Amino acid sequence: MSYEQALELAGSGLKPIEIAACLGIEVLFLPFKTIKGLALALGSHKLILIDRDLTEIERQLVCGHELGHFLFHTEANFMFILEKTLFYPKQEYQANLFACQLLLGEKAGVYETEIKEAAGYRSLREMESIISCLVREDDGEL
Repeated sequence: MSYEQALELAGSGLKPIEIAACLGIEVLFLPFKTIKGLALALGSHKLILIDRDLTEIERQLVCGHELGHFLFHTEANFMFILEKTLFYPKQEYQANLFACQLLLGEKAGVYETEIKEAAGYRSLREMESIISCLVREDDGEL
C-alpha cells in the first residue's frame, strides 16, 4: 500500500487502526511504561504495539504514526517515544504529519497549517490537544 492509498482510505472515513487492518498489520494493545507505540516487522508479519492506557484519539495518532514509519521508513523499526527523546529527527515529524492527516481524513487539507503545527510537537499530549480540537470543530467522532 502506498501513502496515497492510505490517505484515500482515511478520506473514506477509516481511522488509522482500521487502515492498519486493511494493510494486514496486526495492532495489539499492551501495558507500556515509557513508550507509546512500536512498529515491528518480523519477516513478512507486521505488528503495531500501542500502550493500552492511551485515550482513543492518542491510540489512533500512535497507530497512524507507526503506519507512517511502515510506509515511509521501511529500512528500520521505529519507536514513538516523543516524551523521552533528546532529538526530533525528520522521520518522526513525517510520521506525526501522516498520523494527523490520517486522523482528519478528507478534512486534512482544510487544516494544513494546524496539522503541521501539531506534527512538530515533541509531546503526544500536545499533538492530541490540537487534533482533538479540530475533530470536535468538525463535530466528528473517533
